[in-house]
Amino acid sequence: MLEQAKPGTGWGVLHLMYTVDHRRTAQAPEGAAKDVAACLERWQDTIQLHVFSGLGHKADLLLMALSDDLSQLRALQTELNVLGAAAGLDLADSYLSLTEGSEYTETPERYRETMAAKGVEGEDLDHRVAQFAERMEKYTESKLHPQMPDWQLLCFYPMSHRREGDDNWYALDYEERKRLMAEHGKSGRAYTGRVLQLVSGSTGLDGWEYAVSLFAHDLADVKSIVYTMRYDEASVRYAEFGDFWIGIRREPAVLVEEIGLVATP
Repeated sequence: MLEQAKPGTGWGVLHLMYTVDHRRTAQAPEGAAKDVAACLERWQDTIQLHVFSGLGHKADLLLMALSDDLSQLRALQTELNVLGAAAGLDLADSYLSLTEGSEYTETPERYRETMAAKGVEGEDLDHRVAQFAERMEKYTESKLHPQMPDWQLLCFYPMSHRREGDDNWYALDYEERKRLMAEHGKSGRAYTGRVLQLVSGSTGLDGWEYAVSLFAHDLADVKSIVYTMRYDEASVRYAEFGDFWIGIRREPAVLVEEIGLVATP
């Protein structure tokens, strides 16, 4: 049993991208693909593990794993690497991030000041602030400890804020950054029920500052939301994007056949 390694805040989020070497698959021991499928099924009963069949050359298998214990993520990676090597599966890329709340979320104290400035007072003010605090607590919980849905599609990509000349995100004051993120969030909310987004932080953990995971039912909605949000000033002036990865959700037993991990007789 590995010693636990738990972050003080949030959950670890590990994206793993694998490709299939079909020359090795043809020579794989009997049952190797079933071992991979069984491994994925076991881990789905242990942690929050989402399994996708990748579209395009960058990955045949795309995994998104979330856990409050980093040692579990490491154990998943090790077991799958060992079994995958025998079956012809190679780790092509990965990305590590940590769930986090938003630094731009309004606090109950500031909400009270805003409502008081509008003339709300007494018990009515206290009631509104209490309701607001409850909503914010639920919102933050959904960000720190997300339960992602079993929707059909995943779009994953990393991104960072630009730091170039006049387009330096970190040179902006807090209120301006908050305004820009509010505009950006408004664009995203137009896709409620069609696209669910998880943004986890990776500054100091991987090559970019954020990991963005979009869950959707329709690939057209993925294309549309990314296109629409690129017109927001927060993206136009201050965003840089890495590669995009697209996956179709599959049960492990179906996936190993779909990606060609099972040798053809």
